[in-house]
Amino acid sequence: MIENRQYKRYAAGDNASLGIDGSWHACSIQNLSGNGLFLETFCRPPIGTVVELDLSSLGRYSGTVVRHAWDGVGVQFRDRHPHTVSLHDHRQGALFGNI
Repeated sequence: MIENRQYKRYAAGDNASLGIDGSWHACSIQNLSGNGLFLETFCRPPIGTVVELDLSSLGRYSGTVVRHAWDGVGVQFRDRHPHTVSLHDHRQGALFGNI
């Protein structure tokens, strides 16, 4: 199967927190792109749930749960603006030693 993605995904492994209705859950960022991320977590909010993301040093973001997997959830960023894309660029630079 060929994937047609607008943004390349990058492996991460950083700690994060997933916020649902004021309750926060520890998780880990498995991979990250300019459009969203996959979080390793035991928490499984229903698909379509709006969540808050605290990505440690990368900041806070809002997202929507778009998929479930055995080891976590896929979240799409809600705000498509330069700040979200800069998150992707920052992460890419950090992974490759450019920042």
